[in-house]
Order: sequence, then C-alpha cells, then structure tokens
Amino acid sequence: MQQEILPSIRVPRSRTYKTHQRLRAEIQRALEPILYGSMSAAYACRQQLEADFARAMGQRYACAVHSGTVGLFLALRASGVEAGAEVITVGNSDISTTAAIVHCGATPVLCDIRAEDLTIDVSKVEMLITSRTRAILPVDLYGHPADVRSLRAIAQRHDLQIVEDAALATGAADYGHPVATFAHATVFSFAPFKPLGCAGNGAMITTDDETIARRLHTLAGYGHAKDDEVVLPGHQRYAAEGFNVPMDPLQAALVSVKLPYLPQWTERRREIARAYRDGLQNTAAQLPSFRRESEPTFRCYTIRVPRREKAYAMLLEAGVEIALHYTPPIYDHPGYSGPTVSDNSLPVTKQMAGELLCLPVAPELSQNDVDYVIEQVRACLRKLGL
Repeated sequence: MQQEILPSIRVPRSRTYKTHQRLRAEIQRALEPILYGSMSAAYACRQQLEADFARAMGQRYACAVHSGTVGLFLALRASGVEAGAEVITVGNSDISTTAAIVHCGATPVLCDIRAEDLTIDVSKVEMLITSRTRAILPVDLYGHPADVRSLRAIAQRHDLQIVEDAALATGAADYGHPVATFAHATVFSFAPFKPLGCAGNGAMITTDDETIARRLHTLAGYGHAKDDEVVLPGHQRYAAEGFNVPMDPLQAALVSVKLPYLPQWTERRREIARAYRDGLQNTAAQLPSFRRESEPTFRCYTIRVPRREKAYAMLLEAGVEIALHYTPPIYDHPGYSGPTVSDNSLPVTKQMAGELLCLPVAPELSQNDVDYVIEQVRACLRKLGL
C-alpha cells in the first residue's frame, strides 16, 4: 500500500518545543529533585502546583489529576452526580464531556449553543431542567468563556451544581474574573495542545467548596482517608472506593515552570486573534463575536466558511495546519447512536458543525506566520468564488 504523503506544514498548530527550549534551564532545575531525589519531592511539587494554580484562578482549593477526562468525571462525582441523574451540557464538545456524565451513571441532556461564540445558550437551559437534573456542565469551547455567571443564577433557583469544562480556557476571564469563579467546580487540562500544556497528560480541578475539595482528593487518591484519625504505620484506611489518578509529578513540575508565563502567552494569543479578526474582515468568513464581559484565551481562532471541506483541503495544502475541532457534534459519532443524544432540538449546533475551521493561535507563531495564514485564507475564499 502506498504511504500517503502529507503536505509540508509551514504554520503548525503548535511550536511548544521552542518554548521548552527557551525554558530549558528552568525545566531541568524543576525536574532534577523528582528524578534524583526522594518521593517526597514529587509529592511536594504536586502540592505546590495545586496551591499556585488555585491562587492564579482565584480559588481556594485545587486537585491535580491525570487528565481532563478524569477531572470531569471526578468533579461530577464530587458534586453529587450519581446514577439516574441528568446533566445538561452541549453537543459540540469532545467525548470527554459526555463520557464523564455517562460514567457517573447519569444521562447527558444536550442544549443548543450560541452562534456568536459557540458556547451554551443560557436562554435554553431552564426549559431542559427536570426532577432528575442534578448539574449543568458548560464548556468554554475554543477558549471562549461560557456565561457561567448567568447559569449560576439558574442553578441556585433549582438547587443544581455547575461543573465547568474549562479544558481549553486556562487564562480566560469573564465579568472581570478568571473562569472558574462562578462554578462549583472547574476542570482545566494541561494536555500538550492546550493553552497551558505539559508534555503528556495532566489536569487540575478547582473549587471554592471545602466539601467538594475533600471529596476530590479522596476520589483521586485511591479513596484514602484524609482526616485526623490515627492510621497505624503500614496500614491503609479507605474512606471511599476511589481511583489512583493523581497528576504525574514530572508533568506537574513542567506546568509549575510554565504557569508564571501564562498571562504573557494569553495576551499573545489575543494579539493573534485580533490580527485574524482585522485581516479577515469583509470576506466570506464569519468571525466569532463575544459578550462584552467575555475575555477569551483562544486555544484556536474559529471561523465559519461555506464549502468548509474544500477550504480545509486547500489550506492544508498551502501548509496551514488548521483543524476541525469538535466536529461532527457528539451525537453524530457511532458511540452515541441511541435516542437519548439527539440533534432534533440543536439546530445551531448542527449548522455550525458543517462550517467551522480552526486557525492556529500558538503564542510561538511569528507575525510572518500570522500574516501568511490570513493571506492563505483570503486566497482560498477567492478561489472558491466566495
């Protein structure tokens, strides 16, 4: 079989290796105690990252776990979502969002989205609440903050929990506060292509709720008791049936080095997004727009174009590593073929899925890179007669 030859990539999704090269000395200093010291150094590194990250997000508590997928599951469990419950979420995320709900034994109830920023349409949430609803799970898709403050008011009226999926939104803000401020628990991902990425898997769950925080650490730490009762040396005491899913200390050390640079990288992402916005005005591309209070971080810059599949192929051939993130919507995947997850009441989600293109917004991109992407998008649209 002849091997497929991919086009050469001139503007990639990420050049994280360049950042790691610049931070080489800091990274090596952070890794050495973990690699060559006792395990206490690993535990201390993870605990320090939890404290530093909680502070950066304006939260009281944080729990470092293996991945964003695990984080969503644990956050739902710690927030009281159990078998038979319903959780309201969106259909334009990846399988981690809905799978976390299903793994709790609960049912995902899909809500439509706003065309402007592709986040949950708050005006449609309340009509989906039933006697079985226990939580709302908004997604800050592409780094765009969902309007969680407005959702919190709905949650309070109906005694619901909010677990925010901020996997793509580390560094974003809303109403002048970091994302996570208005949720009961929030999950951030440190996977390599995320705004604050490590070299493998890693995530953080933040909360202001002490009870949720204690449950999180118990669930993530094998179910070991974290109380003042005396446990004899060499013995374990399990308070719950938990999981062995803490964040790897090597990844924690890498994220600890990078965390202070997050504001700088977030601003660079916003600069690139502004350049795309200005450079693609007055074209056939439909650009995202945001609530006045919203301050996205831009995991990517997501535009809408007619004849999307053709545009995707043309831009990739031109060397722009664009992506089709979170399309098709989750209900169109073979893993969700039953009647529960349906697109019948999600017309905006369905329309957006066929039009979206994700442009690269890595902070390592040069101005020449950004200008080249704009030039190629405009040329593509012209060639398509749009």
